[in-house]
Amino acid sequence: MFAREPSSLGDPVDVVTLVDGQTFSLSARSGDYGNSATNGVFFADMRVLSRARLLVGGSTIESLAVSYGDSSSATFVGRSAAAGMAESRLLVIRRRSLGSILHEEIELRNTSAHSVAVSVELEVAADFASVFAIKEGHVVPLGEHSVEVREQSLLFGWRLADIHRQAELIVVGGPPPIVTARGFAWSFQLDPHSIVSLGLHLAVALGDEWVEREQHHPRLPNAATRNKTWLAAAPRLRTVNRSLSTAFDRSIDDIAALRLHDPSGTRRPVIAAGAPWYMALFGRDALISSYMSLPIDPTLALGVLEALAELQGSQIDVMTEEQPGRILHETRYLGVAAPTLTGGSTYFGSADSTPLFVMLLGELSRWGLDEETLRRLLPHADRALAWMADYGDRDGDGYIEYERSSERGLVNQGWKDSVDAIRFRSGELAEAPIALCEVQAYAYGAHRARAAIATRLGERDVAERHEQLAAALKAQFARDFWMPELGWFAVGLDAEKRQIDSLTSNIGHCLWTGIASPEHAAKVTERLMSPEMWTGWGIRTMSSEEVGYDPMSYHCGTVWPHDGALCAAGMREYGFHEEALTVANGLLDAARVWDGRLPELFSGLDRLDVGTPIPVPTSCSPQAWAAATPFLLLRVMLGLEPDQERGLVATPMAGAIEEDLVLRGAYTVGQRFDVRVDDGLVAVTRLE
Repeated sequence: MFAREPSSLGDPVDVVTLVDGQTFSLSARSGDYGNSATNGVFFADMRVLSRARLLVGGSTIESLAVSYGDSSSATFVGRSAAAGMAESRLLVIRRRSLGSILHEEIELRNTSAHSVAVSVELEVAADFASVFAIKEGHVVPLGEHSVEVREQSLLFGWRLADIHRQAELIVVGGPPPIVTARGFAWSFQLDPHSIVSLGLHLAVALGDEWVEREQHHPRLPNAATRNKTWLAAAPRLRTVNRSLSTAFDRSIDDIAALRLHDPSGTRRPVIAAGAPWYMALFGRDALISSYMSLPIDPTLALGVLEALAELQGSQIDVMTEEQPGRILHETRYLGVAAPTLTGGSTYFGSADSTPLFVMLLGELSRWGLDEETLRRLLPHADRALAWMADYGDRDGDGYIEYERSSERGLVNQGWKDSVDAIRFRSGELAEAPIALCEVQAYAYGAHRARAAIATRLGERDVAERHEQLAAALKAQFARDFWMPELGWFAVGLDAEKRQIDSLTSNIGHCLWTGIASPEHAAKVTERLMSPEMWTGWGIRTMSSEEVGYDPMSYHCGTVWPHDGALCAAGMREYGFHEEALTVANGLLDAARVWDGRLPELFSGLDRLDVGTPIPVPTSCSPQAWAAATPFLLLRVMLGLEPDQERGLVATPMAGAIEEDLVLRGAYTVGQRFDVRVDDGLVAVTRLE
């Protein structure tokens, strides 16, 4: 339950992030852990290796380059920087991969014609700090720590009450080490042009059961085996637009790595929100990310819907904010004996996950979900709609409002959930209960989705009822949220039903779901593309003319890629193709600066002011909806939509595809297609 900005991670170019399901790693470009307070190897929301510093000749390694194999592996290339070795500095190569939990090979290469006496040290530690404490920047030693020196390994232990964790770092190759409580040491002579390899393996135990060490333990396949089939089946993009192709390829790898698997194999994968703080199932994030990923893998959306349906609220709980029919905000693995997809602590403080659940089911139905599965999930959608009416609408005024019922809960419960995110033009913070504009837009989308499902199933009365509810909400929303003197929607209504009048990107989501009238949509688009909102790289979360604007804040002036992509999707739907394409190209240009990987958010500084996008040090990378953003941008550019008769259609926007493009193996549910744009001609071919 996060109510404050995370700790700094630094520039994403300087931090090497690797992800494999519940395991992730944050290191310096040298490969060392411990250079930053957030560095380490994490498993199941706990840091199981907090320090691993490699010294050659008593000095750290000078980083030369980092090469990614995929999102779970990297090769670090450096050289020794020890004094007195200028003529024969060693090349140091560290090959690291995640999965069971971490494996690394360290190669020391003598590239010179001189024999070298080499001393190597690896300083290691494991603090078993909670990811929550690290995120909040206040790691306090808790519990009982132990270190056992073994012949080829160090065994770290930690106990707190009845929770027990172990981590063992084992030397699995190379010369035998000298092992002390501080780490490992080697001394050897390295002949000219020769190589010595040192192997390391990190294993983790939950209680007394070692993950992947014993056959009876549920197996968590590593990235190489788990993702091989998925990556082989993923769509491929060929285009001369290097910004688009690089971002697309990187996103394929990142979404593969962010998928969370049920160890029992009985549930479909879901998607984690992002590394490092959110390697768990978050309702809003998973729903939006899987929506964006529909042409890439629609079964991801199905897995998300099934998992959220399984965990749907069934009772009233003031502490967790659970209510009947409500879709969760987050569920995390915490202190159980074995990892499970739905185990751990669940919190429901989200105003938007519930209508987004219904919207995604409706969208998945459009993409070809079979009727049997649709009918199985439909009662959960109807329970979600009932929550919107019975609990979401707290005062019966037709709008979904939020106000936390526990001091541990989130003050703001939309996607901008930091404490200072929702404010008036004066800078005054809005007081709950708050009805956000985008949440009402999602509610409108939910009613439209339920009407479409009812039409498909022949439920005429249900379809008419939800169309009427949608139409009434649209008219009421235009009356209560539109501010004609300013020319945009209020970001929300506060506890006194006052219009919260700041100019924010939230209003663009009203285009995405279609709740805005054409006249209002035109003015909203104009505002979003105005100099105070458009940076040249993306749409600011808050106008630069607002009192509360800060280009480096979490939600009050930065650029969030997923936010801009949803705005662009809405712009296209209302016919504002030039503006939608401008947003898409700006975000793709930004992605190219970070080797194709869009971060969770970046600075709102203007492109004409500073000629490169500036990272925000707290930003997650990879993060699910940022990783899925290129998929939605491609869909917007191509006009890629499901079609009942033809399966899939493409209607590219003018200027979106300047040269030939081939998208191989795009999905609808149960079908695949090749999409080709050749000299302005579009062909969509169903694959057998």
